[in-house]
Amino acid sequence: MFLKSLDIFGFKSFADKTHVEFADGITALLGPNGCGKSNVVDAVKWVLAENKAKNLRADTMESVIFNGTETRPPLNIAEVTLTLANENGLLKFDDAQVAPSEVTLKRRLYRSGENEYYINNKQVGATAVRRLFMDTGVGKAAYSVMEQGKIDQILSSKPEDRRYLFEEAAGISRSKAEVAEAERELERTRQNLAQIEVALAENKRSYETLKVQSEKTIKYRELKEAIFNFELDIQLLKLKDFVQNQARQTQAKEEIAEKRNAVQAEIDEILNTLTENSDKIKELQAKMGELQMELVRIQTEKTNKLDQQKLLNEQERTIREKIGTLQLKARSIQERIDELNEEISDQDADLHSKTKQIEEVKENIESFVKNIENSQNQINENEQKVSESEEEIKNLLSERESFQKELEAITEDIVTELDAKLKDSGFSSAASKKAKEDLDSLVGKLKVYAEGRRNIFTDFASLKGHSNEENENFAKDAIKALDEVANLVVQIEGALQVYSQTMPAFIDEFLSPEGIITKKRTIDQNIQENVQKVATIRERIDGFKAENILLIGKIGEYKDTLSQLRISEAQMQQQIFNAKQTADLLKRNLVSEQNALRQNEQDLYLEQKNQEDMEERLSDITEALGEIEKRGRECAETMGNLDEEIKRCNTSVSGKKNALDKKREEQQKYQSQYEDLTLKLVTSENDIRNIKQNFIETHSRDLMEFEERMYKINTPSAVLREKLSDSRKALADLGSVNLMAPEEFGEQKERYEKLQASFDDINKSLENLLRVSEEIKSKSTEMFISTYNKIKKNFHNMFRRLFNGGRGELRLTDPQNVLASGIDIYAEPPGKKLQNIALLSGGEKTMTAVALLFATYQVRPSPFCLLDEIDAALDDPNVNSLVNALRSFAKVSQYIVITHNKKTVACASTLLGVTMQESGVSKVVTMSLDKPITSDDSFDNTDKFIEEDVPEEEGIVLPPRPEPRIHNPDGTITDPVIEKYNEEQKEAAKKAKAEAKAAKEAAEEADSSDSERKE
Repeated sequence: MFLKSLDIFGFKSFADKTHVEFADGITALLGPNGCGKSNVVDAVKWVLAENKAKNLRADTMESVIFNGTETRPPLNIAEVTLTLANENGLLKFDDAQVAPSEVTLKRRLYRSGENEYYINNKQVGATAVRRLFMDTGVGKAAYSVMEQGKIDQILSSKPEDRRYLFEEAAGISRSKAEVAEAERELERTRQNLAQIEVALAENKRSYETLKVQSEKTIKYRELKEAIFNFELDIQLLKLKDFVQNQARQTQAKEEIAEKRNAVQAEIDEILNTLTENSDKIKELQAKMGELQMELVRIQTEKTNKLDQQKLLNEQERTIREKIGTLQLKARSIQERIDELNEEISDQDADLHSKTKQIEEVKENIESFVKNIENSQNQINENEQKVSESEEEIKNLLSERESFQKELEAITEDIVTELDAKLKDSGFSSAASKKAKEDLDSLVGKLKVYAEGRRNIFTDFASLKGHSNEENENFAKDAIKALDEVANLVVQIEGALQVYSQTMPAFIDEFLSPEGIITKKRTIDQNIQENVQKVATIRERIDGFKAENILLIGKIGEYKDTLSQLRISEAQMQQQIFNAKQTADLLKRNLVSEQNALRQNEQDLYLEQKNQEDMEERLSDITEALGEIEKRGRECAETMGNLDEEIKRCNTSVSGKKNALDKKREEQQKYQSQYEDLTLKLVTSENDIRNIKQNFIETHSRDLMEFEERMYKINTPSAVLREKLSDSRKALADLGSVNLMAPEEFGEQKERYEKLQASFDDINKSLENLLRVSEEIKSKSTEMFISTYNKIKKNFHNMFRRLFNGGRGELRLTDPQNVLASGIDIYAEPPGKKLQNIALLSGGEKTMTAVALLFATYQVRPSPFCLLDEIDAALDDPNVNSLVNALRSFAKVSQYIVITHNKKTVACASTLLGVTMQESGVSKVVTMSLDKPITSDDSFDNTDKFIEEDVPEEEGIVLPPRPEPRIHNPDGTITDPVIEKYNEEQKEAAKKAKAEAKAAKEAAEEADSSDSERKE
C-alpha cells in the first residue's frame, strides 16, 4: 500500500483544485517558507479523520476552509481526496471478501460545520476511517506522519503517551479499541443489569404479595365450593330423608285407613244390632265425629301456620340481608356518581380550555387571511408600478433611437474626415502596429529578465553560510544583470520614440473641445445616460418583481401556515367533539348510575315494605296460632263432654257394649294413627317445599338439578356437618380476600418471568463480555511484549548506527501492568553517560526520535511516511545518517519529506515544488528526476556493524489466559472467570459496606464530641 495521489480543493491555502501525484521511494517537498508545504501534510492528516483543530494548526475546524485573499472571495467548502494502492490487501473491509486494489478516501467540510467522509465513494463515519487504518502504522495518531512537533511530543511527553507507537507496531490498536468498546458495553450492560435488578426486585415484591393473595383467593374459592357442596349434600340428605319418610308415611296411612275402615264396618254391624240405640246417641256420635275432624283440621292448620311462621322468618332474614346488600350497593353507586361528577367537571374544564384555544386559532386564521389579502394587494400595486416603469423604458428607448441616428451621422462624418486627413499625412497602420509590437516585446523581455533575476536573488538570500568567493561571484553576476537591464531600457526608449513618430499630428485637432470627436463623445454620453436610466428602471422593475416573488413566497408560507392552522382547528374541533362525546358518555353514565341508584332505592323501599309486610304477617300468624290453640282446647273440652254423655247414654247397652267399646277403642287408635300420619305427611310436604325454597333463595339454583347426586351420597350427615363447620371456620380465618388476585397474579407472573428472562440474557451477555475482554487483554499483552522487546533491541542498534556508537535503552515504567505502563527512553551518545532524553540537545533528541521511528519500522513498516522538516535541527553528519537511513528504508516504505536541506533533497527521486504565484494561493509543481533509489553501503554494510543483543525486560507480569469453562455432570457450565468476577464483586460490596459503617461510626463519634464540647 502506498500513496498514489492527493486531490485538494478549498483546504487552507489550496483555493483551486490541486492534483498531486506521488511516486515510489523518496519524494522531496520543496518551497519557500509560508508557501503551504505543511498544508499538504495537514491535508493528509485531515483526510485520515483528524478532528482536533489544534493538530492542524488551526483554532477551529472551519478555519481550514480557504478564507479568501485580497482578490479572491472565501470558499464555503473544503475537500481532500486521498488515493492509495492496496495490491497487498493491507486495508481490509468487513463487508468485502476480497480487498479492493485501490482505496479512495474523501473528506468534505462545509462552513456550516457539516462533515462528510467517503471510502470508495461510500459515505461512512469518522470511526470507520480510523478502524480501516488500525494496526497498519497509518493514521492521524500513528507513526506514518512525523512532524517536528510530534518528535518533541514523543520525547518530552509522559511515558504513557508514547505507547501509541508501540501499540500500532504491535498491531493491537484495533484490539485495544475493541477492549475499550467491550468495557463500555460492559458498563452499559452492568447499568442495564442494575436497572433490571431494581425492576425485578419491585416486581418480585408485587409477585410474592399477589402470589400469597392468589393462593388465599384460590383457597377461598375452594372453600366456597366445598361449603356449597357440603350444604348441597346436607340439603340433599335432608330432602332424601323427607322423601323416604313421606313414602313410608303414605304407605302406613293407607294400611291404617284400611284397618280403620274394617273396624268401622264391624262397629256399624254392632250398631245395627243395637236397635235400641237412640237418635241421641247417633247425634252425639255424629257430633263427636265432626269434632274429631275439626280437631284434625285445627291441628293441620296449626302445623301449616307454624311452617308459614318458619318460612316467613327465613324470608325476613333473607330480606334483611338484601336490605344490607342494597344499602352497600347504594353507597357504592353514590361513590361512582361522585366520581362521575368530578370527571364531568374536569371534562367541562378541558372543553372550556379547548374552546378558548380554538377561538385563538380562529383569530390566527383571520389574521393570516388578512395578511394574504394585504400581500396580494401589494403584488397588484407592484405589478402596476412595473407596467408604468416599462412604459417609461419604451419612451427612453425611443429617445435612444434618436441618439443612435445622430451617432451614426457624426460617425460617418468622422470616418470621411479621418480618411482625408490620413491621406494628407501619409499615415501607415502597418508601421504603427509594428512599432507597437516592438515596444511590447522589449517590455516583456524586461519583465521576464527582472523576474528571473529576482528569483535567483531570493533563493541565494534564503541560503545561509555562503563563502566570500560565492558572494563575489554573485556580486559580479548582479552587475552584469543590471547592465543588461540598462541596455533593455535604452532599447525601450528608442522603440517608444519610433512608435510616437508613427502617430499622425491631426489627432489633437480631432480631440479638441470643439472637435468632432468631442461631439461624438457628447452623444455617447447621452446614450450612456439613457442606458443607465433604462438599467436603473429595469433594476427597479427587478426590485418590484423580486418583492413580488418574496410576497408570493410569503403568501405560500401564509397559506401553508393557514393550512396547518385549519388542520389544527379541525383537530381541535375533533378533540372538542371527542370531549363532548366523552362528557355525554360520562353524563349518560351518570344518568345510568342515578337511575341505578333510584332503582336501588326503589328495591330497598320494596324490600323494606316486604319486611314490614313480613312482620305484619308474622304478627297475624302469631295471633292466628293463639286463636287456633284456643279453638283446639275448646274442641277437646267439647269432645270430652260428648264422650261422657255418650258413655252415660250407652250404660244401658250391656250386651254389645264391651265389644263396641273395644272396637271403638281400636277405631280410636287407628284414627289417632291416621291423624298422626296425616299430620306427618303434611309436615313432610312442607319440609320438602321449604327445603327447596330455601335452597333457591340461598343459592339461586333449583335443588332438583342435583337429584341424581342425592342417591350417590355415602357420607353421613353428621360428618358433612362437621366438615361444613370446619370449612366455614377456615373461610372465616382467611379474613378479607382480593377476589381478582389470581388474574392479577397471572399478569404479574408474566411480567416477572419476562424480566427474569431479560435478566438472565443480560447476565449471560455480561459473562460473555467479561470472558472476551479478558481474552483480548491477555492476547494484546502478549503481542505488545513481543513487539516491545523487538523494538527495544532495534532501538539500541539503530541508535548505535545513527550516532556511530553509544547506547539507547527503553524501559517500562510499570512492568506488572503492561497494557497501561508508560515507556521511558534513555540515551547515551558516544562520550556521555546514560541519561534521560530530556537532558539531550535538540539534534540529539531528533536523532533519538529517528532511531525510535526506524526501530519501529523494522518491526512493522508503515506503507508510507510523511516527514515534515525533521532534519531542521540536525548538522551535516547527522543529516547524512538520516539520509542513509531513508535510502535503506525506501525499499519497503514510501517517504514524502518536507525539507530545506540540500543533502536531504539529494536523496529524493521525485521533487514536488509548492509556490504562491498568487498571494495566499498555493500551487504544486512536480518534477521527476528519473533517478533510481540506491542504498548507501556505509549504512547497509553489515560487515562494518555488528548487531548487539539486548536483554528482555525483567519483572514483566503477563496476565494468564482465561481458564476454559467447566462442563459439570448435571449439564450446567461453570465459568472460572465469572466465578472470580462474582467473588471480586462480593468483596468490593463487603468492603464498601465496612467503609460506610466506619464512616457512619466516625460521624457519630464526631457529633458526640461536638455535643460534649458544647456542653
